[in-house]
Formats: sequence, structure tokens, C-alpha cells
Amino acid sequence: MSYYNERGVIAEQYSELQAISVLDEARRSYPLAPTSPESTIRAIFQAVEIALLNLEDLLSRAAVDVQQRRFGRAAVKMSWARGFHQVMVHLSLLPHQLGLVGDSEVAGMLKVSDSPALRAYSQALRRFDFAISQCANSSELQIEKSLAEESLDSNELRLLHLTRICSHETTVWERNLATVHVPVEVPSYEKFVVTGGMRDAVYDRVLEGDTFFTQFRGLHQIPEILCVEINDRIERAIVEIGASRPHAAYKHLRYANILSDGILASLPPMTDNLVTSDYHNIRENLGLTSGSHSVNLHFHLFRDLYQQLWDALADSIVRGHASDDRIGLIETAIRHAAQDPDRDGDAFLLNLLANECLQLRSFIATWRDEHLQLPRNNLGSNRTRSLTGSLDAIKAVKGMRDAARAKDPMQPLANARRLLDDRATQASRPITEYLQNADSLDTRLADATGSVTQQRFHDVQARLGVFAKECPFSPPPRRVVSSDKISEPSTGCPVRSGSAK
Repeated sequence: MSYYNERGVIAEQYSELQAISVLDEARRSYPLAPTSPESTIRAIFQAVEIALLNLEDLLSRAAVDVQQRRFGRAAVKMSWARGFHQVMVHLSLLPHQLGLVGDSEVAGMLKVSDSPALRAYSQALRRFDFAISQCANSSELQIEKSLAEESLDSNELRLLHLTRICSHETTVWERNLATVHVPVEVPSYEKFVVTGGMRDAVYDRVLEGDTFFTQFRGLHQIPEILCVEINDRIERAIVEIGASRPHAAYKHLRYANILSDGILASLPPMTDNLVTSDYHNIRENLGLTSGSHSVNLHFHLFRDLYQQLWDALADSIVRGHASDDRIGLIETAIRHAAQDPDRDGDAFLLNLLANECLQLRSFIATWRDEHLQLPRNNLGSNRTRSLTGSLDAIKAVKGMRDAARAKDPMQPLANARRLLDDRATQASRPITEYLQNADSLDTRLADATGSVTQQRFHDVQARLGVFAKECPFSPPPRRVVSSDKISEPSTGCPVRSGSAK
């Protein structure tokens, strides 16, 4: 049974809220081999489609705002658009950083100019420009005066300034995505990218009113698409390490880390633009969901594959070496490989793999830190309950982050590289201590945010109505990497700690 409010349907599951089944079906409708160049390139272009559809939505609504002389509201939408353009720039760089096709025979190509979403965005952009021109021609928007005399406290100037930034960034990502080669036949852009499926994912549920619900979803859908590829790559790396093929493992880890940039790029547009009141306008429709319910990110990547990747690398290091101090042996091998990576092939490969593991570790830690901005900005303190019933939303998210740090399986790798161990250091952090003090503005803002949130969402706080139900989500089974996935005979050597002698 679905529940509704005046804006629309109230979600019951994270997977439903973010249209995960729609994204999965789009992938299945045109199957490609996991960890293949074509699969990874297709994922990038599917993320591009999601971003372009959001840009179309934002520019169309901004054009209406301008027509109605609501320059402040139009500027807000252009700020969101600027965030999506930044995501687009990051996505457009991924094919160039990955270099996936290499020496493979090129069979097809993808051109962003063939994208239905690009065409729709182009039409929305023209409508927006026309609306601005009408205002300028009627002197209701004095462009020259705004540019010459006004600053960002002016809605008109802010709108114009954001518009020209977005225009430049458009030329960057359009150039980068103009032609991307693929090592398989491409019947058409629409079929290969499954553009209809991407549009369905964006618009399978919309809310009434002038909200940023679609953008909230889009900035979750892009990471979900990319994380499928990242997880497949990390799983393959784990298998390759276990099969003594460190060269192949390095390649897959490198690709996974490059793709992770697209996930991190999706966080700032939300943290920068989703202010408390705009989040509150959509909060009830998010239902009994949480970002921690993401199977791809929170469970498969953060919980399962991250641990197994470290286990595989650690096992490879100690293989054939008896020692009562496993951690000490591992740290010594990693440290010596970093000090002299050119000593031999084993040291060189171990150093490469350690570098990629550190980058993955840094990505996950950064994601956790940035994600904490959302409850800070939109829920506040003083025991503001989460949608799923946590007694204090900020403390719950902080607790998950801090618990992950305390139990980080890759801490021996960080120790070997002389990196910070949160569990062992008591280094002074005077600004952090001040910000947590009752005298700071940050504490006052957190208290005020909590107060307005609890007043507006009494049903969430008191667990009434829809929120009286128990959260239906249950964690998925662990994603266990099996050696049965090894498809090639071993031609390499294990990463040996002997290289540290």
C-alpha cells in the first residue's frame, strides 16, 4: 500500500526512491560484459544522460521564473545547474583518464550530440536565453548596469554570472564527449546507452510544486550507476590478486579509482544548494529511507569489497612467509616497497597496489565526511530523529563514520605510510573544538535547524502515521568474491613480502 501527501507518493524503500530497479533493468536490456571497456564507457554515458535530463529540468523551470520576473528563484536553479555542469565536466574527463580502448580495434563510437537528453537540454537553454533577452529588451533586466555596478548580493547579477559560468562549462564537457570510441558495435546512441531507461529513472516519480526532488534523486542515481562498475572492477581486482596477477589487479583498481571521482563530484551540488527549507519541502516524500540503504555503496563497496580487497592484498604479501607478527610483516613489506619501489618487480607492483588501495580508502573516507553535511544542514541537532527512526540523525551518521575509521582494515597500510591513525593520536584540533562549543555560531545553527525540523515534522519525531511503521529495509547478503570467477591461467607472481628484504 502506497502513501501520498499533497506533493505526491511517499517512498517506502531507498531502491524505490532512487529507481534502482529501473537502472538495473536498463543495464539488463542491453547486456555488456562486466569490467569490459564498453560496459564502463556505457555507464559514464548513462550518468551523463541523468545529468543532462536534470539540466533540462532546471533550465526549463528557470526560464519560467525569468518570464515571471522571479530572478532570485531563477538564480537558485542556475546554482543547481552550475553544480550539474561541474558533475558533467568530471564525467566528461573519465573516458580521457581511463583510456580504455587503447590498442583495441575500434568498432563503434558514442557522440554526445546524438543524445536525446542533450537535444532536450539545448531546447531548454534556448528558451531560457530567449526569456532573458525579453527581459533585457524591455529594460526589466539591465544587463550592462548589473555587470558594471552589482555584486553577488543582487539576484540579477548572480543569475547572469552563473549563466556565463555554466555556458563555459558546457563547452568543456561537450568537447570532451564529442566522440568517444568503443571497442564494440554501437547500433545507435539510444540503444547502446538505453536512453529511454535513463529518462524513466529520472521521471518515474515526480512531485507537485517547485522542488528539487528530481535533482536530489539525480545526484544519488549518478553514483549508483558508477558504483556498479566500480564494484565489478574491485571484485575483479580481488580475484586477480588471489590468482597472482598483480598487473591485472592494478589495472582494475586504477579504473575503479578514476570512476570514483564521478561519485564524489555528485556530493557538492547537494551540500551547496540543498538548503534546509528546500529539503523540508521534499522530506516527507523520502519516506522510510536512508542513504545508508544503498546496496551498491554502503554494503557492497564499503562493507564487503573494501575488506576483501585488503584481505587479498595482505594474504598475497604474507604468502609463503611464516611469522608470528602478520601485521608487522605486512607493514614492513609495504614500507620497504615504498622506500625503494624500483628494487625489483615485486616491490614495484606492491607499491602500485598499495597506492591504489590508499586512494580507494581516501575516496570512501571523503564520501563519509561529505555525506555528513546533509543531516547537518537539513536536520540539525538536539536529538532530531532520522526518517528511519534513529534517535539523533547527526550522531547516527557520525557514529557510522567513526566506527568505520575505528575498524578500518586498511589501517596497517596507512601505518606503513606514516599516515594518521585516528585511534592512536590525540593531536590538538583547536578550531574543531571551538566549533563544537556552545559559543560557536555552528552550534547555534545546528540547534536552530533541529528546532525547525522537529516542529515541522512532528510525525517523524513522534513516529506517527507513515513513520510509525517499522523500516522495511534489511541489509543484503554479503557480496563474497569467489575464486571461481578466475577465467585465465595464472601467468604472474604473488606480491611477495620477500621484496622487502
